[in-house]
Amino acid sequence: MAILYFVFFIGLVMLAFTRIGGRLDRLFVNPILVFILTVAFIYGFIPWLKDLHQVQTYPFYYSFDAKLAALMFSLVFCLSGIGGYAFAGGLSRPVLPQVRSLTRRERRRVLVLVGIPAMCAVIYLARTVASYDLADYMKDRIMIRRGMGPAVVLAFAAICYCAILVTNYLASRRTDGPPLARWRLLPIGGVVLVVAVAFVAMGNRNFVFILIAILLLASLSIYRGEIGRALMLLPLLLIVALGLSAWAKVRTTLDSADSSSLTSEGPVQLLVYGLNGAFGNAENLTWLAQNDSRWDFVYGETVFAAAVNPIPRALWPDKPFGGGPALRNMIYPGSYTLEGEKLTSYTTGLPTEGYMNFGLLGLIAFGAVNGACLAGIRKVYARRRVVTPVGVVIYSFSIFMFSSGFLYMELLGGWSRYFITLLLLYAVTWVGNRPIRMRGAMA
Repeated sequence: MAILYFVFFIGLVMLAFTRIGGRLDRLFVNPILVFILTVAFIYGFIPWLKDLHQVQTYPFYYSFDAKLAALMFSLVFCLSGIGGYAFAGGLSRPVLPQVRSLTRRERRRVLVLVGIPAMCAVIYLARTVASYDLADYMKDRIMIRRGMGPAVVLAFAAICYCAILVTNYLASRRTDGPPLARWRLLPIGGVVLVVAVAFVAMGNRNFVFILIAILLLASLSIYRGEIGRALMLLPLLLIVALGLSAWAKVRTTLDSADSSSLTSEGPVQLLVYGLNGAFGNAENLTWLAQNDSRWDFVYGETVFAAAVNPIPRALWPDKPFGGGPALRNMIYPGSYTLEGEKLTSYTTGLPTEGYMNFGLLGLIAFGAVNGACLAGIRKVYARRRVVTPVGVVIYSFSIFMFSSGFLYMELLGGWSRYFITLLLLYAVTWVGNRPIRMRGAMA
């Protein structure tokens, strides 16, 4: 089976790189390529690694037929995404807008409408972590943060705020020259580092990955991203991935005062452990295929739950759960209830939720709609002649979510973060650079 996983991975990678060539900025221009590479990574490369190292997320037996069926499900989803993208006009070659730096007034508005609310949410959550013993917090994050969903979603906007700061620095460096822009790098780097460290401390290491991904995508709006130079970042990215994997291992043993679980494993084992924890979603499809007689289709329930999730549970106590709790209850019936203690949900990913809802038809529909959304996002962005770093980050964040994020996130959580963050960013673009005057004010 490992050979089939590897062939699946290499086949999709080769398909993407025939269009990328030596320029990574083509990922920014043609986001379906990011989608293909993400499917290859999550549903080909990670299962290959897990098969080689005999690693599983769930303690169950999987037959060869179930693994093969899950791989075919992944292929159907990928081809449906490409088809939806092509049908919606994504294969055209639009001219993307030029990027200008923010004015002083626009920078203030980004700070007030996005930066300050997001950083306040980060500080609030960090204080919550500090009020608990770290080991107790890591064991029971879901229960401790119950009712703090709006703060978690708002804190997520700090990722886009950091990306705006970095993109604006790159844009101003290109237009104003290095001497004028260089001094801004230190405080910007400080903000990015503080946000990243805070997310790691809160147990949201995936947020750090998203931050890096959006920063890299946004930078491709300004630089061509030659492959040779980009390869120089690989050692740094591997170090970051290994560090996050080690922290994921440490946080599960904080209450045991035993470091042997970390020191006894080599870098490769730690990396596989961390990658499986973050991106091991393909096993969900394998479990569903292996146990098709133990569960029933949910017929759109997880989509409805995602749509109504912005409504606070305080106003709707019986608000439906998302795909993660639904999958948990399929695997361990009755284990996830609102009144339960030490709740643990599972991360689904869009292919899993498509199959949970409508089977093979769901895989095709979810993939096609996702691909069409990618094409639509690019069309909207290409209609502008000039954009600010806020527009760049809106586009980068959007193509990340539809090409990568939703492929491994729970739809409910991912959609809520995307929706709320986009509202804040669009508030900035709506105000723009125009002066705001009170009607009837004296001249």
